[in-house]
Amino acid sequence: MAAGLVAPALAETPAPAAKAKPGTADRCFFADQIRGYQVVDDRTLNVDLGRKEAFQLTLLNTPFDLDVANRIGIKSRGGSWICSPLDASVIVPEVTGSSRSYRVSAMRKLTPEEYAAAWPSVKSKKPKS
Repeated sequence: MAAGLVAPALAETPAPAAKAKPGTADRCFFADQIRGYQVVDDRTLNVDLGRKEAFQLTLLNTPFDLDVANRIGIKSRGGSWICSPLDASVIVPEVTGSSRSYRVSAMRKLTPEEYAAAWPSVKSKKPKS
């Protein structure tokens, strides 16, 4: 009788593979994967991960020096993966020598077309004549 009660319970528990979040690699990245960035507007930037992958990050507040910064930092909170806006802060150096941290309010992966428009390959550039 006990075996009959256990079998339905085992059938309802998902297999270990089903517990893993599908497509995690499509929605997440490591902060140390970032190979470059570009400023889109006063609160938005694209971060290049290489291999024709990039994410767009929108900041909660407007950093004063984002458009003139030579470098930025991305700090992940709590773990190594950045999978949601709550997982990351962007650190922007200021002209005064200090730096400020800005929370990310939205993030999304760029489509291949958006990536190609943002970072055109050297082969696709036409020579100036």
